[in-house]
Amino acid sequence: MTKRSAAEKMLLILSAFAVITISPFVYLRWLDGDMLMAFIDGTLVVVTATFFTFVYITRQVDTAKLVLSSFFAVAIVSIVAIRGQSHLFWLYPCMIAFYYILPARPAGIICFIAIMLIALILWPVTSTLEFLTITLTLFLTALFAYVIFNNYSKTNSKLALLASIDPLTSSGNRRALDLKLEKILADQNRESSKVSLLLLDLDHFKKINDNYGHANGDIVLVELVELIQKSSRALDALYRYGGEEFIILPLKVDLVEATKVAEKLRALIAKTTFADDISVTVSIGVAQYRAAESAEAWISRADAALYLAKDSGRNRVVAETEVTEKAIAAKSVEEKAS
Repeated sequence: MTKRSAAEKMLLILSAFAVITISPFVYLRWLDGDMLMAFIDGTLVVVTATFFTFVYITRQVDTAKLVLSSFFAVAIVSIVAIRGQSHLFWLYPCMIAFYYILPARPAGIICFIAIMLIALILWPVTSTLEFLTITLTLFLTALFAYVIFNNYSKTNSKLALLASIDPLTSSGNRRALDLKLEKILADQNRESSKVSLLLLDLDHFKKINDNYGHANGDIVLVELVELIQKSSRALDALYRYGGEEFIILPLKVDLVEATKVAEKLRALIAKTTFADDISVTVSIGVAQYRAAESAEAWISRADAALYLAKDSGRNRVVAETEVTEKAIAAKSVEEKAS
């Protein structure tokens, strides 16, 4: 099983903390003879524990976050309607939690609706000053939380992007590749499908650096990535695997179709000039995912195909099946010679 995401861990911790926090009130309400509130608090505990179990087993975080936030907002409004304004203080920490676990917009909508409903409940039974104090502090809390978490979300997105891209070519880096492979393998474990990858390497890249300079070599890499991204389909992502090695995945096709895609890409690169007048070629290894194998084994098979492409003269595409056939042919030659 893949590691749990930060969102899963956060939702599990919050729901567990809510169960622990609310549970004592069930007992205290029961001791005071307030059976209605004891029942409501008990319902909150049971529902929250159910959500904890749901997230733990299914890992469907997005659905759980929205439903859990909506449920708590409804519960708090209902309690205020039944027992009065003293119970609305629960809404303050809940609003912070809503913004923490949800995107700013849906969290803001839930908070706004909850505040408006509470305002309608309190208006007939509180003084004007008390009503204004409660509603304004609720709105200000929601507003400040929106501003803080909206900025936090944008900053976090920028940092995540910077942490996942190669600084030179703006393609995905090794970290992004590892995360993508982890997701692909998890999807394959749930439901198997045809998926292939291309391992691409620039031929004689050292000579380009030696003959044209490293600055032009960098320009070649940048322009090569731009060309690949323009010619690749929306479902394909490009990752820098090494100095001049790149991986394209997931190609949601079998080995035969992936090899055709690789050949078209090889031909396109071969007829394109980079950094004004530099011609380059690439060798490409192609491998289709096999059930239950690791990411390392998958890439290793593509790497073996790439090695054969370079060993066979470069500027060519080799599928993983050719590696096996080549090995068999070599073994046959050795046996005949002996």
